[in-house]
Amino acid sequence: MWPTVFEIPFFNLPIRGYGLMLMIGFLGGTWWAAQRAARVKADPDLVINLGFVALIASVIGARVFYVLHYWDAQFAGRGLWAIINITAGGMEFYGGFIGAFIAVLGYLAIKKAPFRLYLDIITPSLMFGMGVTRIGCFLNGCCWGAVCSPEIPWAVRFPYASPAAYRQWEDRVVTYPAELITVYFPGNASLLSRDDIYASPEQRSRPEQAYRKAVTALEQARKQQADAKTIDRLRKKVQAAQKAQAEYASLARQEWQYALEPSELQAVAGQARTHTVHPVQLYASINGLLLAILLSTVFYRRKHHGVVVGLFFLLYPIMRFIEEIIRSDNPHDVIGLTISQFVSVTIFVGGVIYLIAIYRLPANSVPAPVPVPAGRDDKRDKSGKR
Repeated sequence: MWPTVFEIPFFNLPIRGYGLMLMIGFLGGTWWAAQRAARVKADPDLVINLGFVALIASVIGARVFYVLHYWDAQFAGRGLWAIINITAGGMEFYGGFIGAFIAVLGYLAIKKAPFRLYLDIITPSLMFGMGVTRIGCFLNGCCWGAVCSPEIPWAVRFPYASPAAYRQWEDRVVTYPAELITVYFPGNASLLSRDDIYASPEQRSRPEQAYRKAVTALEQARKQQADAKTIDRLRKKVQAAQKAQAEYASLARQEWQYALEPSELQAVAGQARTHTVHPVQLYASINGLLLAILLSTVFYRRKHHGVVVGLFFLLYPIMRFIEEIIRSDNPHDVIGLTISQFVSVTIFVGGVIYLIAIYRLPANSVPAPVPVPAGRDDKRDKSGKR
């Protein structure tokens, strides 16, 4: 697990592993798709535009899909910020795929470009991007696999307070030392935050300072008889600061109760690990990259436009259905399947119907590629030479 790869010097701006892999996948996939477009005399600029359209729509679609899926458990009554705050995690690939697919079709319709040709061009890059981004999932610790035998050579154990660690602790798969568990009252316990445990003295003092500052501002506003809207805003700041202060208070209580220095508590957390699990993120990454190579190879040998995307509709759902079997982060809440398995079955059936329709068409019975508009090609002199 490596959620933060590095920080930009002087700005203290963290570069997250997931975001970095997402950007590498996007840039690499877009470049690769543009190369395919150029080789078949299609418009590379149109493909690059499609890449940006797909990126924006996929992020929106992935978030919407996740929010709808986990509305009751995570988002009901929590406000707009909880819904749109993607930095807290929570996106699903199929939501991103559906969002990107609809946006790409809309953009192609606006440009009056042949749908099947350009879908074939960008589909291998979609799998390349997915394969690279799954490495980001591994770095972030999300989308973890099911518990497996420690004897499997490639089995992995995620660190304390990772998403997998929380789930395994809640499911009683693994236990952690009492020093890391805060008990609020009988029957209500939680793990100490990893960020709190490793916080510096300066970071620990900030909530107390923020709380005092917020309280002072609220008291001054009341003395000055500020309007109700201002009072309510300052009251919310006090509540937020009080909540942050309470988290560090729990940490201090644990250190006092067990007579531990911060460094000693950090050592205890550093030794805690999850039970061994399948690195399913890396399985998905390898599958995605292999599928990208296969689809790109088929692209140059196909006899019908639309075959590449049709093959994706068949192969990826099979891969994802199997992947869900060895993942343990998604509930089986749709007719005994995970939501991704259900969508996989639906897409697979649609893919079968789609390919049957494609192969009933005469070979190459599709519109010609959109030519590169005049003015983009190299200028020629009057003799016709470049």
